[in-house]
Amino acid sequence: MNFIKTDITETINDFRSQLYKSLKAPIDAMWEQLYIGTSQHYLIEDKETLGYCCINDEGCLTQIFLTKNYLSLMDKVIKELISNELIKTSSLSTNEPIAFNACMFHSKSVKTNTFCFQHLNKEVAVNTDLNIELVTTDDIPLVKSFFKEQVGMDDTFGYTENLVSRNEIFMLKEAETIVATSECRMSDSQPEIADLGIIVNRNFQGRGLATQIMKMQVNRVLKTGRKPICSTTLDNIASRKAIEKSGFYCSNIIFDINFKDDI
Repeated sequence: MNFIKTDITETINDFRSQLYKSLKAPIDAMWEQLYIGTSQHYLIEDKETLGYCCINDEGCLTQIFLTKNYLSLMDKVIKELISNELIKTSSLSTNEPIAFNACMFHSKSVKTNTFCFQHLNKEVAVNTDLNIELVTTDDIPLVKSFFKEQVGMDDTFGYTENLVSRNEIFMLKEAETIVATSECRMSDSQPEIADLGIIVNRNFQGRGLATQIMKMQVNRVLKTGRKPICSTTLDNIASRKAIEKSGFYCSNIIFDINFKDDI
């Protein structure tokens, strides 16, 4: 069995389209773009092409797909990836049960990473007159500074610029201070989906702002005919409460699976 490095080609895109059609829940945009999208892609070959996988710089398997005819080989593929020292860990979702189960067979330890949510797709009541405005090009330096201060994200790779160019990032300000930002990413790969994300300034937390902003964005997305999704990490309890109060339910969970005893 061979694992051949490749760029994101028409073949990869065709396989990925098949994978997405098989999923029971939408794929999280943050994972799709920042984790899976930036991983090295490999074609999986054994006389012919079986599928593909994605592995990041730290040896973490972030996505894997085998065509229907070769699903029975999933365990063998995972075993060979481990034995060839191409992967040390995996970050996979319960949304991909065959790959997830195969990784679990070889796990030494497992840790919850991210909860992924879908919405009931019903408009929610909003009791607020918050002035949520689109972020403009002039606001980019301020927003980048906000990201770095609030969540430690040093955006040197054009993430904010991309959101601004697509009119997919909003903010709530008080004077010259950003109170909160809200992303609303219209998925290109899942045209029925919009992915929501909110960051509230630490100095303004505990006032229910996240819930109100989330509800406003949910209603906005529903009016476009799309379905809102979102996610949060295990340790962000406040975020999870705001998400659930806005009409979301957990549809799948991403786990970090370790294959080595010393990780």
